[in-house]
Amino acid sequence: MNRKTISPSAALIAAVVLGIAGIAVFLLAIGFEWGGFGGGMAMGAGIGLALAATFFWGYATGLRAPGIRAQWRPSDDPTA
Repeated sequence: MNRKTISPSAALIAAVVLGIAGIAVFLLAIGFEWGGFGGGMAMGAGIGLALAATFFWGYATGLRAPGIRAQWRPSDDPTA
């Protein structure tokens, strides 16, 4: 998979949309006092959407970061 398969702006838009949807579902579940299995499922879905938003936010940040360079680490020293 190539690093350029998704643009950073598309991932950032997905993060914002998922975050808003997750917060909205969670607040609706609390505001309308949905109880039982359905209320728990709605709250879980809201939290899940918010977590997906944080993933996409981090993914977009990683895509915008400059390329990772190889670096020397002491544990890689062949003479040690």
